[in-house]
Amino acid sequence: MNRSIVVALLALAACGSHTQATAPDATHAETPASSFLRFDRVAEVAGADLGNVNGIVEVDDQQTARLSALVAGRVAGLLVAVGDRVTKDQPLLAIDSPDVKGAQADRVRAEADLALARRAADRAERLHAARAIAEKDYFQAHEDLRKANADFDRARAALDRLGVAPGDPGSRYLLRAPFAGAVLERRAIVGMEAAPDAADPLLVLSDLSRVRVTIRLPERQLPLVHLGGNVGAHVDAYPDEFPGTISAIGDVVDDATRTVPVRCAVPNPAALLKPAMFARVTLKSPPGTTMVAVPTGALLSDGQQFRVVVRRPDGQLEVRPVDVGPEVESRVEVLRGLRVGEEIVTEGAIFAAQGLGS
Repeated sequence: MNRSIVVALLALAACGSHTQATAPDATHAETPASSFLRFDRVAEVAGADLGNVNGIVEVDDQQTARLSALVAGRVAGLLVAVGDRVTKDQPLLAIDSPDVKGAQADRVRAEADLALARRAADRAERLHAARAIAEKDYFQAHEDLRKANADFDRARAALDRLGVAPGDPGSRYLLRAPFAGAVLERRAIVGMEAAPDAADPLLVLSDLSRVRVTIRLPERQLPLVHLGGNVGAHVDAYPDEFPGTISAIGDVVDDATRTVPVRCAVPNPAALLKPAMFARVTLKSPPGTTMVAVPTGALLSDGQQFRVVVRRPDGQLEVRPVDVGPEVESRVEVLRGLRVGEEIVTEGAIFAAQGLGS
């Protein structure tokens, strides 16, 4: 009887083996790695802020002056130090220059020539009224007066530029602040030669009521920025956010880092932000912005094109090329290739693609 049972079991096993061998092949809906796959539907989500972009605080070039000597001379006095806050027209340096004496002499000479030209023009006017002067001489006298006026204006402007009063017997002039700000650098020392064409400025003055924060963005994140877009800057020194706007977007991609510089203008009325501070910048998404986005784990790339694995309505899987935009908070914007509501593989996409390829 035991022998009958064994024979029966062997027969059943043979039937089962034959059934498994003749079963039809699995469709693309079930891949060898199907137990590892996770699916999700493509959704339209609100635009997210891009945070913690590294940046550095810099002076605003439009509010920074690199001051050199107005005319050649020698530094005679230092009137400010690095870090000093100065007001507009405040003296910064005293410089002795023989050109000051030359400017005074030019003004005296131009003033005398002007007085002589005026008398000559007045005399020519009287003679012209009496018809006692040639037309050529009459017009020449008035032309000489115009030239004398121009020479006097130029001589007076030279003294005004130096801030020297007419008739001042000294040879010293004061280098003054063109606007209110802070002294960031002072290379001048007493006794050094100073010239207008010197390579290095004597002083660097900047108005820190507005600074700029420069960040560098990868190419794929450039669609997130536009001129006038809102940003928020954070520094380790203070807990508050410093709001600002995007003022310039670079036109050249850095070959080494594949990034583009983006400048942000940040108001700094209390001068809390200091040049060379490290900052973390948040790029604010405009209110009401939406985008079609998928998790970064759903994307496959061969270095030239991005793809996703889509589950069709009939349950089968297919690999589909897509065009993508920037990545924000572990999600990537999809520009073309997917519709809202479609199911995609969000985990295990590489296994699914390999299964479909085999």
